[in-house]
Amino acid sequence: MEVQAQTNEQIMQMLNEWYIEIRARRLRNAHLLKTEIDKKIKNMEEDQNLLLYYSLLDFRHQYLVDSLSIGKDSFNKIESFNIPTDDSLIYYYYFFKAMHSTIVGNYNLAKIYYDKAEIKLREIPDQLEHAEFYFKLATFNCHHQQYIPAFQQVSKAEEIFSKYNGYELNIGYCNNVSGLICTHLNEFETAEEFFMSAMNIFQKQKEEQAILYVRHNLGFMYANQKLSDLAIRHLSEVIKELPNDYKAILIAACEHEKIGEKEKALELFEKGLKISTDLKNEEYEHHFKISQAIAKGVCAEELEKIVLAGNVYFERENIYEYVKEYNEKLALTFYRENNHVKSSEYFYLCSIMNGKNHLGGQ
Repeated sequence: MEVQAQTNEQIMQMLNEWYIEIRARRLRNAHLLKTEIDKKIKNMEEDQNLLLYYSLLDFRHQYLVDSLSIGKDSFNKIESFNIPTDDSLIYYYYFFKAMHSTIVGNYNLAKIYYDKAEIKLREIPDQLEHAEFYFKLATFNCHHQQYIPAFQQVSKAEEIFSKYNGYELNIGYCNNVSGLICTHLNEFETAEEFFMSAMNIFQKQKEEQAILYVRHNLGFMYANQKLSDLAIRHLSEVIKELPNDYKAILIAACEHEKIGEKEKALELFEKGLKISTDLKNEEYEHHFKISQAIAKGVCAEELEKIVLAGNVYFERENIYEYVKEYNEKLALTFYRENNHVKSSEYFYLCSIMNGKNHLGGQ
């Protein structure tokens, strides 16, 4: 029993060190620790808390290495355990469940778990954990179209990270998210400054994967500026290295369609739809289905069915910008078919969505 207790304590220490490396985005160190832990954890069938902690960190490690491989079922192993009662484990459970819910587009559930995690965070003195939490909360709010709170939270995270040595990568990631927020707010000059700052940090650290994340966001920024060729150039580089990046695929497909490259656009829409369907990512399934239908030039009546199915999801998750965007495209399709009653109806619904966006999606 004493030997087993010492082994458990040793593995617990290794798990703590693993999380520190994950949090600092030190991929190589995190991978080395995971390899060592995997050798030892096989014999730990009886300690449920230890196994749950390992499963939580294994999810967090996978999220760091390849967040775009995270699907609806990626949290199932963790859910097979009883909900923890240990304070630190319950915090990680809430926090990581919020992250999982965000990436699969379950924003209402993510909000519930971020709120729960934030309450538990008050009991944690580690300021770097506070920075990590507010960085991820900012990312959530950016996805959930709450841009002002997101900017405040990412600024708070960066301020904390900047007080500690060895967290330059975290600062780079903060700049990357700040650039994305500014892009959504159409503050393109400021966005580019943030992206270039992030790029400089990542290039100095030779973090190729992080550089691709910035390229992705630059592509998104150029797409928002109607600079399709520039957007495609950056996004093509991302897709070449990360062929399953369904988010980059969607943006690139839309830009190819804008410049008349319909065949390429349809090829990418089909590819992205398969990836998001395999991951059971409801949000991106709707994005791809609607965009694909528009690119194919389906009639307004058929497009309406696809858009309305998407709107059920977008309204449920309080992401009204997409309701407005797709209603506008549907209204234009009805207009081109001389169905002015339907066209007016959807343009009116767009004006309602403007009000909801202004109120922060409430």
